[in-house]
Amino acid sequence: MQQYAIKFSGQYNSRIAKTNAASGTSGIVGVGIVGLMIVGGNNTAPDKDERYINCFLTKQGGNEVIVKRPGMATNSTPRAGHVGSALLVWTGSASSTDLISAFGNTDSTIYNGTVSLGAITGKATSITETILNGVTATLVVISDDNTAWYYDTGVGVMTKITDADYPGNVAGQTVVGAPAYLKGFMCIMTASGRLYASDINSVTAWSANSFESTNSYPDKGVGCVRHKELIIAFGQESAQIFQNAGLTPFALIDSSPNTQQVGAVSADAIAKISDTTFLAGSTPQGGLSIFQYDGQFSRISNPEQDLQFLLAGPTNISLTTERYYGRSFVVVVANATTYVYCIEDKRWHERTSTTPLWYKSAGLSTGSQILTYCISKVSTSGKVFVINPANLVFNDDGFVYTATIQSANDSNGTSNRKFYSEFRLDADIEPSASIMTIAYSDDDYVTFTNAGTIDLNAQTKLTRLGSSSPENGNNRAWKMTHSSDTAFRVKKAHGTMTVGQF
Repeated sequence: MQQYAIKFSGQYNSRIAKTNAASGTSGIVGVGIVGLMIVGGNNTAPDKDERYINCFLTKQGGNEVIVKRPGMATNSTPRAGHVGSALLVWTGSASSTDLISAFGNTDSTIYNGTVSLGAITGKATSITETILNGVTATLVVISDDNTAWYYDTGVGVMTKITDADYPGNVAGQTVVGAPAYLKGFMCIMTASGRLYASDINSVTAWSANSFESTNSYPDKGVGCVRHKELIIAFGQESAQIFQNAGLTPFALIDSSPNTQQVGAVSADAIAKISDTTFLAGSTPQGGLSIFQYDGQFSRISNPEQDLQFLLAGPTNISLTTERYYGRSFVVVVANATTYVYCIEDKRWHERTSTTPLWYKSAGLSTGSQILTYCISKVSTSGKVFVINPANLVFNDDGFVYTATIQSANDSNGTSNRKFYSEFRLDADIEPSASIMTIAYSDDDYVTFTNAGTIDLNAQTKLTRLGSSSPENGNNRAWKMTHSSDTAFRVKKAHGTMTVGQF
């Protein structure tokens, strides 16, 4: 007998194959679901090689462990029967914890918790905040019908911005993306590539000539974000960086050579954590990758994932960001597959559920509260969901999802046939029944044999697990699935085997 250990490296989607994705259209049908219509390829993630679904490999202390992701519980129901489209924790409010959301299948209503702040025309695409003159906390909502709206406690209701020089009211201009705020100015882009700025200390007053054309490269505008004391204006294939010149009317000066040929595929595919921006980006040479900007651009997705993003199509990709377990995550929804990048570990994993509840997220970290809120653009439940570390659940709005750990093919250091006599999991002992199902494949993931189950509450083991041979390259791969409404933390998967000859 000799010992073996299943190796987990955190590598994800290491194979490209024609069968990785099935073309066609799809939807989600069920209670409270309007449907997830897919235009283009229905990109099902590759089912071979090392893979983590609803769990991820991370470092705790000096050890590598695999942990299950937390689920999303109901926080509130602002507007039952409607989908969500925008979310914000209003830090400038009196409480600094007000949760602002937008719900509506066609026209949106804006809510503070479950209290309506008023209705707008069109569907809200973003909710942002600023403070005017250092005293007036103000919300700004951008709508997909090219209008903009604002709210402050003095006004008391959502009010449309009517200035004729606001870019959404200018003939031939279509507003794209969310506003970015810098030194008292509200900045926003248009599809024509103009970067507009409001009058200082105002979101309602605009001047006709207060814009700069982002024309270093001849592509269309997508959206803008603030990076420290700069504004990044994204086009479809370029990013141009501006700074405040301190002039009236506001002038934006190109801080070249910071113009780069990396663009964003859409405003919906841009997200931030602190001063770091993440985007689904493209270049004039083609392709589609996930980029990080923290003063310079770097690609964080791998080539195999990029293929899946291309199959999904640019219009079907959205980004948001989350924080839990003391880690930061970039969540990339690409049609039927959601990829999640852990910034601290620099590793990817996958997330699934019957209904994606993580279209847009917003975090609250103040006093004793550390929460992550989410909304769904698919579910018509009209709910805001929450990840609460003080009360974790492992279901999504009542649906208990399955976590899957799948290993790479492994020869266990020998070219001889292996006879597996025992399998064990070193994992946390759960307080109640917590079933992990174990299966293995000896034919390159084509078929799996069910080896049995291990209860993480009882810490049982499995025996008599067959044999595998590296002949024709078919080493053994293991799959562990967990469908209990409980957590898990797996520290090691190992066992004993006998090595023989062909």
